[in-house]
Amino acid sequence: MKQGRYNNQKGQIILIGLVFFAIMLLFSATIVNHTGGYLKSETQNIVEKQALQLAEAGIDQAAYKLNDNSNYNGESNTTLGNGTFSVSVSNVNSSTKTITATGYVPNSTNPKAIKIVKTTMTISNSVIAFNYGVQAGTGGFVMTGGATINGNAYANGSIAATTGVHITGSATAANLPGVTADQTNAAPVPISSCTSSTCVTFGNATGTQDFAQSFKTSVAEPMNNVQFYIKKVGSPANITLRIVNDNAGSPGTDVLLTGTLAASNVTANFGWVTVTMPSTPVLNPNQTYWIVLDASASSSKYYIIGANNNGYANGTGKIGQYSSSWSNTTPAGLDGYFQIFLGGSTSIIGGNTYVGGVYVGTTGSDNAWAHTVQGASVTGKIYCQAGTYNNKACDVSKPDPTPQPMPLSDANIQDWKDDAAAGGTISGDYHVNYAGATLGPKVITGNLLVDGGGTLTVSGTLYVKGTITLTGGGKIVLASSYGTSNGVIVNDGYVSLTGGSSFAGSGQPGSYPFLITTSACPVASGCSGNDAIYLSGGAGTVALVAQDGNVHLNGGSALKEVTAKQITMDGGATLLYDSGLINANFTSGPGGSWQYQKGSYVIVK
Repeated sequence: MKQGRYNNQKGQIILIGLVFFAIMLLFSATIVNHTGGYLKSETQNIVEKQALQLAEAGIDQAAYKLNDNSNYNGESNTTLGNGTFSVSVSNVNSSTKTITATGYVPNSTNPKAIKIVKTTMTISNSVIAFNYGVQAGTGGFVMTGGATINGNAYANGSIAATTGVHITGSATAANLPGVTADQTNAAPVPISSCTSSTCVTFGNATGTQDFAQSFKTSVAEPMNNVQFYIKKVGSPANITLRIVNDNAGSPGTDVLLTGTLAASNVTANFGWVTVTMPSTPVLNPNQTYWIVLDASASSSKYYIIGANNNGYANGTGKIGQYSSSWSNTTPAGLDGYFQIFLGGSTSIIGGNTYVGGVYVGTTGSDNAWAHTVQGASVTGKIYCQAGTYNNKACDVSKPDPTPQPMPLSDANIQDWKDDAAAGGTISGDYHVNYAGATLGPKVITGNLLVDGGGTLTVSGTLYVKGTITLTGGGKIVLASSYGTSNGVIVNDGYVSLTGGSSFAGSGQPGSYPFLITTSACPVASGCSGNDAIYLSGGAGTVALVAQDGNVHLNGGSALKEVTAKQITMDGGATLLYDSGLINANFTSGPGGSWQYQKGSYVIVK
């Protein structure tokens, strides 16, 4: 009996143990199953995040590639980390593109992870236009000694072209604009930050879409151009400028003339921007007129004009909308910073007393256009009001041409200086000889000298505060990283390019170095008779800009484009104009880069 009870108890213990073991196995299986599901879920989350990161890397790649080459169309299955990304680019218009990027991470135990993101990229409408092989300012230009322009020439003044000069395209000499401001309310010091009494914001809402400033002229002379001390926020559209009548103390709707303030000439920092009038009416000094800056309304893309309180005696500023309601500025009595230039005179093309002093055009569509054309042989038409010693009579059907704005504003140039400053400063002079050097972005406080057959490779924007001299076979080239874009060297002193010096782009078609000087030589102090830019003996693929000074091209010089206040060509100088400069894209500064449009980022999947 005892043995039976013992065996019975033993059996019960074993049974209980088996039940407990079964329960533990079930519990363990549940934990393992739960943990496995959790780990699987977490793994999937991880690979999906990785896929999203890959897609975003594709967006970043598109931004980089577009700024290197605007024709970038995308790519497929680019490997990065433990996955790949693909990018597609579709054109909305010339300044807007839609970017779609797909990130993919393969996984052997889980479903594949795919993420798709989409964004819009825009380039500001501040693409800088160089529309003429030669564009001269108020100084016009002089061509002698068999000088040749392979392209069009435009001057805001006379084109004195004699002794067998050739212009293979069209030549236009606009009537000279006034060089003295008749009405001025100028900023006494640069504005570093805005307050309610130093700035007026407009274009940010319908009720504040436009800014208007009333004025009176002192004399009855043609109105040629207006300047504004202005900056922009975001990338607003061009401003329509109107000169209108006064209607009971507010802008009326009788339009005397209309012009365009180009957004490309306005930057994110305050600077003076010029609007050249398409026609030059004579204003009555006994009447009040209004300048209306008519912008589009956008809370993220608008303009700010510098202002002061009752700083201008002959008018006042208002805010509102053209052909609608106007109100006083806040505070009342603010005047925008502006300058109005009056005056001017008629201009001439040629100057010789025989046919053929200047030859204009190679086809029937190449014309000469000025108030007076003298001593010219033109393949197309001669539009003029007075003409002698020409191969054909004047066609008087067109009025005199009017001045065109120069391509760059002071604010544009300051942007490039700021770009250079971001890379640091070299104190004193910088000399490049046979050993060569790579430099940029950088500021040089002294002079830049490249000689002895040395090559300076520009890897970023340069700002030279002193003079620039290339001689003895010195070269300046753009780094290959510029791709099809242009690079910039800005300086404040005069420039001398002689002795076989040369320039070249990145090696890609359409890439050029732009050499821009703010020098007013030879008329400014410290010039010692030097021109703002003097070039002799060929320079290669370079564009020269000296909007405040004289560019002197001598002795067989050949380059791509030249813009200056005054231009002199002699000694067989030749200018070969490249049509690619009509839309000059830069990787930094004005001209803008491809950027994400705010609020356009979307995770599609």
